[in-house]
Amino acid sequence: MKIRTLIPIIACLLCVACGKQAEPRYIAGYITEISDSQIVLEVPDSTPSQRLFAIDNNTSCDEGAYCEGNIAEVTYMPADEQGLLPQAISITSDMTYPRMQGRWQTDKDDKLQIDIILQPFGKVAQVLPTDILQFNSWQLTGVENEVTLHGTLSLPLSKERSKNKEKENKEKIDTLPSRHTMHFSAVARLADDDEGNTEQHKVLIITTDKGRKSKLYPAER
Repeated sequence: MKIRTLIPIIACLLCVACGKQAEPRYIAGYITEISDSQIVLEVPDSTPSQRLFAIDNNTSCDEGAYCEGNIAEVTYMPADEQGLLPQAISITSDMTYPRMQGRWQTDKDDKLQIDIILQPFGKVAQVLPTDILQFNSWQLTGVENEVTLHGTLSLPLSKERSKNKEKENKEKIDTLPSRHTMHFSAVARLADDDEGNTEQHKVLIITTDKGRKSKLYPAER
């Protein structure tokens, strides 16, 4: 009788132990590679920094998950055997990231013509302008539909400043800079177009720290 009584108790203990081992885990990082069978995350300040997870048809993914460079949280089950990849149960990512990517342009009648392409991993390819304004990178802010743009502003030296510089550097006039360069950050917010644009209902509003606003629209509109 004692043995029969112990058997279900042992079985329950084993189930509890197995349940603890089978609990899902969570990890967040940057998507560096993704395919139909696996996802690779770069996790800063972690050892190892690169984490691989198996994915299949049962893995739940949101609309922004399959986007390299995006921030994502992976819910996964640890591998049962050595050599196997942990199985991803779900992938939750920042929805703003894929929405922001692509080519954005100002209207043709805008005084400051801007034509930029927001690329993965925070890179920016710029078509216009070619001199005064240069966008170098972009990054998420944690606020939905908002990013920050970082770049440099290159302006001609004022006449008064140029004269002062010439007086101070009579022997080095040829080496004087012709333009003044400074770094800047601007907030870019994705919003609905409220100006009656019927072909495209999204606009990227860039606001500088000086309060200047520029409206950019998707290039394919």
